[in-house]
Amino acid sequence: MVLGPGVGFLPISLGLLAAATFITTYIIAVVKGDTSVWFPYISDTGADSPESCIFGEFLNLSAFLAVATMYVRYKMVKAFVSEGQSRKITILNRVGMVFGVISVTGMTMVANFQETRVISVHLVGAAMVFGFGVLYALLQTSISFAMHPDYNGLYICRWRLAISLVSLISLTTTFIAGAIAREQWNGQAHHDHSTMKWDPKDAGYTAHAVSSVGEWVMAFAFLLYFFTFIRDFQKVSMEIQTHICVTHLDQIPVNGPNETTKLLV
Repeated sequence: MVLGPGVGFLPISLGLLAAATFITTYIIAVVKGDTSVWFPYISDTGADSPESCIFGEFLNLSAFLAVATMYVRYKMVKAFVSEGQSRKITILNRVGMVFGVISVTGMTMVANFQETRVISVHLVGAAMVFGFGVLYALLQTSISFAMHPDYNGLYICRWRLAISLVSLISLTTTFIAGAIAREQWNGQAHHDHSTMKWDPKDAGYTAHAVSSVGEWVMAFAFLLYFFTFIRDFQKVSMEIQTHICVTHLDQIPVNGPNETTKLLV
């Protein structure tokens, strides 16, 4: 099967849904004339209605799939490597999960606070999703190398390292070039349009184009990184066990749930 056994459908669904969201909102924004055809930021394509509605709704769904994917990865590493076997991997795994949650929280902020409405919150969310997203990828790559050769091969480690470095370079390029573009834009005396419709004649256009390309590359690099989890997840199954603590729902339970593996730790 394409999806395979286990929970491989999670990173597949995340990648396809997020990519479809970006492409759909880009097409709508360009057709409506809400943004430039060339080199818009991803957020520019989801700033105005109706594309903002699609952007917000499906990016929130993508955030849910992202945190679910990160959680499965966390539990999978924890199942393979106990704290007694490798304290280093255990710590990296926990920190990675925290960074992942922060990144996903930033994604929901980007989805729900459009740049044309509350730009300060939007920018903070963008910094969270991209900054902590890169840190998450680097930590997961470190975990992969630490689990070699006992639990995974070197091939996947190298792929994750390559994607992580592309993300890091894109992040640096996006923010530095974006800052230069903004400074040059502000230095221009008069503008007859907003930064959502950059013109090649605008001051800072080249830096903006570089920044925009960096953002798109970084976004799809993140999705590609999640795709590296697919084969691993196809070999993992998860379940939630239910333990009834009372014989009547008006009673007060005496003992808590009795699960072999705790769900949240």
